[in-house]
Amino acid sequence: MFRWSIAVLLPLILLAVNPAWAQPCMCIDIGDIKQRIKEANAAIAAYGAEMQKMMEQMQRTREPIPYTPARREMLQGRVQQAVNQAAAGRIATMPSIQGENPGGTSNLCTMTINLHPSATACMRESVKRHEQHHQQECQKTLSGAKVRETIATGKDRFERDGIQLVQYAQEEIGGYTIELMFLHAELARLTRSEECNPKPKPEVRDYSGQPRDRKARP
Repeated sequence: MFRWSIAVLLPLILLAVNPAWAQPCMCIDIGDIKQRIKEANAAIAAYGAEMQKMMEQMQRTREPIPYTPARREMLQGRVQQAVNQAAAGRIATMPSIQGENPGGTSNLCTMTINLHPSATACMRESVKRHEQHHQQECQKTLSGAKVRETIATGKDRFERDGIQLVQYAQEEIGGYTIELMFLHAELARLTRSEECNPKPKPEVRDYSGQPRDRKARP
């Protein structure tokens, strides 16, 4: 007969007693959440500005701008500058392992989170939501033939599928938008919670040191 171990039961008991355990973000994450919202908005604005430039160029030249890894690197570099400006003077909300992006989705649609162990569960979940969007988009076009093509040519999925650079930017905006939905929902939940907004204790006045009024004798 199968027996439930304490290791299995304890998390279930904690979730039943206190649903807050199921939430990835806590009161101490409010500062990081607000900062990450600024960074995500900066990234979306930067991608939007770059897309506008692409559209203007395509209208001017009457030629498309296909995705290439080199163009992606240049685009991401400009967007990262905008994110860095939004994060100027603050500790990184998403410290990553040296030389790695915070998250990534491979050409075979496998997702990785490359955050440093010091990153909070809240920020890990934010990156996860972003990368899940890329994973879902990747899975829409994944097939055995395309897997074989990736292995044979070494092309990433955007180049393999003949994606335009503006489409790549649109997918990135989608990832940041999913992040923002999660972050705004968590921020609203935390700012409403009594745990993050404890009520002030009623003031208790001490009259023990004050002289007592003596009634005048008749």
